[in-house]
Amino acid sequence: MTSETTLSKRYASKRYTRPGPILLLAAFTFILSACGERGTPPSSGSETAAPVAEADAEEAFVEIDLDEYNVLMDAVVPAGPVTLRLANRGFEEHNLLFVVLESDSTVWETETRLSPGERRTVTLDLEAGEYRAVCDFSGHEGRGMLVNFVVEEETPSGGGSDG
Repeated sequence: MTSETTLSKRYASKRYTRPGPILLLAAFTFILSACGERGTPPSSGSETAAPVAEADAEEAFVEIDLDEYNVLMDAVVPAGPVTLRLANRGFEEHNLLFVVLESDSTVWETETRLSPGERRTVTLDLEAGEYRAVCDFSGHEGRGMLVNFVVEEETPSGGGSDG
């Protein structure tokens, strides 16, 4: 009987207790903060890291998603000041450049590549015309990571007549 009492006391002192709700909440908060967006510091020029401050009410926004191996954006973009909201949704780095189709000249490109998961905003003043958006990093263009789009002057709504 003495040996049973000694064993019970030994196991009773090393009893497993479950972590309390405060400890679980702290661990969960730590994990979520580690998984948050990595913003890059704003670079010189017109590129900035997300989040985006509200732009002028007349300025247009264009969402552009970069993924393996696609550039996803609207086929028609308004001329004039426009804010591009770039998002790398892929697992590889990407860049982006705009080429005027008529002259085959590059009119804009990202200052640095976008890391996976990175978001960035860029403000441009685009002239009307036909363009191509291209990721030319590491052979991505050859894999089809390009798209043509048109920049058009906006017409006032309700001001035209049929004839």
